[in-house]
Amino acid sequence: MSVRSLCCAVLLMLGLSACATPPPSVDDHLAAGRTALESGDTAKAIQELEAAVALDPTRAEVQVLLGQAYYAASRPDEARQRLQTGLQQDPSNATAQYLLGDLLMDEDQPLEAAQAYAAAVKLNPAGRADHPRIDEALAAALQAGQAAVKASQWQQAIPYLEAVLALQPEHLEARFMLGNSHFNLGDFAAARAAYQAVLEINPAYAPALTNLGVVAYQTGDLEQAVSLFQQSLEAQPEDAETNYLLGAAYLNQDQRDLAREQFERALELDAELGQAHIGLGNVYLLDKDYPQAVDTLLRALELMPDSPEALFALGKTYAEMGRCTDAVPTFEKFQTLNPQEPFKSEAQKLLEQCAN
Repeated sequence: MSVRSLCCAVLLMLGLSACATPPPSVDDHLAAGRTALESGDTAKAIQELEAAVALDPTRAEVQVLLGQAYYAASRPDEARQRLQTGLQQDPSNATAQYLLGDLLMDEDQPLEAAQAYAAAVKLNPAGRADHPRIDEALAAALQAGQAAVKASQWQQAIPYLEAVLALQPEHLEARFMLGNSHFNLGDFAAARAAYQAVLEINPAYAPALTNLGVVAYQTGDLEQAVSLFQQSLEAQPEDAETNYLLGAAYLNQDQRDLAREQFERALELDAELGQAHIGLGNVYLLDKDYPQAVDTLLRALELMPDSPEALFALGKTYAEMGRCTDAVPTFEKFQTLNPQEPFKSEAQKLLEQCAN
């Protein structure tokens, strides 16, 4: 073969190679799949998007679009798998979160749907209008949170209430219940934050003011507790429990006259509020008005037979009166109720004094 013929052959081969069509890329399959899905051809969309996934399974947008295609084709299990895979690869994909919420609603799992919707709304609030079942999921999450709180299942209540608040931040009841849940779990910082958020919605919401006062009381800030209880009573003066709590704060500040006034006010509003009888009994005990203390604390025990606080105060009253025959069985019952310190040690000391 001549040099010229060889060159012509090489050129011919190069020409044929240049004319060969390259295989479709991931982006080609993705574009074709999106077009097919938009036109309603779900079978074609799935085919194209599965081909894209085969070429690159790490592309979150491909996984999510394939999930949409399977959802449109009424194939929920495959849709869920693809959406979850896409979210593992890109948790910030709001489209996947919204669609997962829709899928969960279809499967009658409104609580899980609420959590998915909550994540979606956080990522893209504007997309909410395209998913009308969000309100249905919100209502289910609120109902579940309310039920958990009613059953004192504080830990279980928190995720439901947080889902409600992610979807409706101004939901006062959910914020208040969230504060109560954290408080009962001993997380006073989280409880305080929740109650303060309630007051940002309604500055005169008395229950939140009262509970913030209780948080302050529990953490030893009696001055702040008094202020918050007073603010609560300005908004809701007929609340017997808040009157009692203000009396308890005053008593811990050794302001007995003010404490007595609040306990008596609480009992005017609710004569069967056992804690107010205990508080008033302690005032009488500190003032050494022993007959009144005994009568008041016995009334408390009629209402709350297993109250360690009432038993301790009554036992101490008997001991200070020299009525050891009454003090001993009272302290013994107190000790069976697993009392807390420092009362446990003081009760034991008084028992020993009676024995001598």
